[in-house]
Amino acid sequence: MLHFLKYNIIGVLNTLITLAVVWVLHQLLDWNVELSNFLGFVAGGCNSYLCNRIWNFKSHNKKRAEIVRFIIVFLVSYGVNLLVLELVAYTLANAAWCASFTTWISQFMKPTYFANIVANVVYVLVSFTLYKKWVFKAAPKQS
Repeated sequence: MLHFLKYNIIGVLNTLITLAVVWVLHQLLDWNVELSNFLGFVAGGCNSYLCNRIWNFKSHNKKRAEIVRFIIVFLVSYGVNLLVLELVAYTLANAAWCASFTTWISQFMKPTYFANIVANVVYVLVSFTLYKKWVFKAAPKQS
C-alpha cells in the first residue's frame, strides 16, 4: 500500500510535468496532439524512473536490466495511452451522443486535451501495475 501511495505522489508530479508539456506544446503552440503527448510522456517518464528507483521502490537491481524493463513498460503503457487518446478524441469529434459534452468542454480546453487527461488516468493504472510487478520487483537475494 505504501508503494502505491508513493507511486501516486510521484504520479501526480509526473502527470503535472506531462500535462504542462502537453499544454505548452499543444494548447499554446498548437503542435500536433500525438507529438505533444509523446514529448510530455518522455519528460514525465524520466522523472518517474528516477523517483521510483530512488524513493519509492528503493531499487538495488542492476540498472541496465531495470532501465530496459522500464522502457518496455513505458512503451507498452504509452501504447495503451495513445490508443485511449485516439479513441476518446475520435468519439468527442464524431459521436452525436456526446456532442453537447464536446461543446461544453470546448469552453475550457481543446477536446483533444481532455482526451489526453482521460488517457493519462489509464496510463497510471497500467504502468503502476507493470512497474511494481516487473520493473522494480526486488531481485532474489543470492546466498
